Order: sequence, then structure tokens, then C-alpha cells
Amino acid sequence: MDKYGLIGDPINHSKSPQMQTAALKQAGISATYTLLNEPGEELAQIITRLRTNNVAGFNVTTPFKQAIIPLLDELDASAATIQAVNTVKNVAGKLIGYSTDGAGFWDSLPQIPVGSKVAVIGAGGAAKAIIGAAPANVDVCVFNRESASFGEHQASLQALFKLELQPLTTLPAQLAEIDILINATSVGLHDNVSVLTLADFTGLKPSALVIDLVYKHGQTQFLTYASATQHATMGGLPMLVMQGALSFTIWQQQAADITAMQAAL
Repeated sequence: MDKYGLIGDPINHSKSPQMQTAALKQAGISATYTLLNEPGEELAQIITRLRTNNVAGFNVTTPFKQAIIPLLDELDASAATIQAVNTVKNVAGKLIGYSTDGAGFWDSLPQIPVGSKVAVIGAGGAAKAIIGAAPANVDVCVFNRESASFGEHQASLQALFKLELQPLTTLPAQLAEIDILINATSVGLHDNVSVLTLADFTGLKPSALVIDLVYKHGQTQFLTYASATQHATMGGLPMLVMQGALSFTIWQQQAADITAMQAAL
């Protein structure tokens, strides 16, 4: 029986096992999908164990999406473009990395008007996946807090996408022009903190869609503020389903039953 699963830290909150198990069952595939590492376990040790156990494939989440690259044998174009991996397939002993986050995100959205202005908060793997897969007819701008790694993130975005990373402090002044606002950081996953204030949301274009890639029971503070200012909101579950469906297709060479995956959540 083939084994699949998820690596990351933390991962105990993940809904991927329920979702992928439902897809496997619906497709009549005899395989398992489980959490594959313990908290604090070193990534190199995890990958060595997965190779030894001949795990057929696995998903990768924070904080391993970029760190895993040197431990893999090959990257496909989606992962090479953004230098981040969220899906790995074992092909005859070779571990090949893919990224389905970006395509999964855009697949989860309603039709986007041409020329929409999209603001992405964050510069990590999820943000780069969204930027790298963005439709050509949208205008993407990226913001991040000015931490010690700001310059490194700025250089990376410039090299990969010819985009300038802007300080998060400059975003509120631009919110009136934003059509889609995305939190692609992990802020709000473990606490009730938001990267923007309630006052900031009052300056956001009224028709804007606000998205938080974090998913947890109940709304994040980011989405709570957006709801309070009467903005349309979307949590991270639709993206989770769509990127997971694309991972399933990579592993199984057939489409996943998205309805079954959604029902499992």
C-alpha cells in the first residue's frame, strides 16, 4: 500500500489528511495519507526517513517549502520558478519537487476582472507561488514588514519576478486602489493578531475581496476586521482544496474528486 502524507512544523492542525484520504477513497485507491514528522524534527532526517521508507509522495508546508530544495533530486518548472516546493513525488527513488500552491490559489477564486490590482502581504513560499502563477491580466504588488530579512526578500522578488518589495507600512495609503487583498503570511495562525488594523480596512476599496491563506476554526483577526468593514472575505480552505487536488493529480495521474475533498472538511 502506497504511503502519502504531509511534512511541516506545526502540522497537527492540518486538514490535509481528511481531505486527501477522502479523495483516495473516492477514487478507489488503496493508499494512506498521514502526518509524517514530529515537532522539532530536523528536515534532513525527515527526508532520509521518507526515502528509506519509500514514501510515494508528500506535501510540504511551513517552514520547509524552501529549505527542502537542496534535499530533492529534481524540481519541475513550477517549483524552479518560485524556488519553493509544496508537493513531492517519488519517481523510481527520485524525489521530484512541484508547486501547486499558486495554481491552486487562482483556481479557487471567482473570475477576476482584467486589470485587477492584487496586493500580496508576505514574501515567503506561499506569496511567491501566488505571484508566479498570477494571470497576466492582473497587476500584482507585494508588501512585507521591514525585518532583518527584508533586503533578502526584496532581492529574491526582483530576481524571480522583476517586482519591487514594498514596506508594509506603505500599504494603507494604497488600499483604496486594491481589488484583491491577500495575507500570505502565517500571522493569525496561532493568535488573534492581524497584519493590518481595523482602521486600515476602512480605507480599502469597498468592492475588494479580502483573502487570508491561514485556515483555522473561525475567522482570523485579519478577516474579522475585513468583515467588520463590510468587505467580502475568503479563508484558506478553498486554496487548500484546490492545491491538494493538483497534488493528488501529480501523484495519481488522475483528477481528484473536489466535491469529496470539500465534504471532508
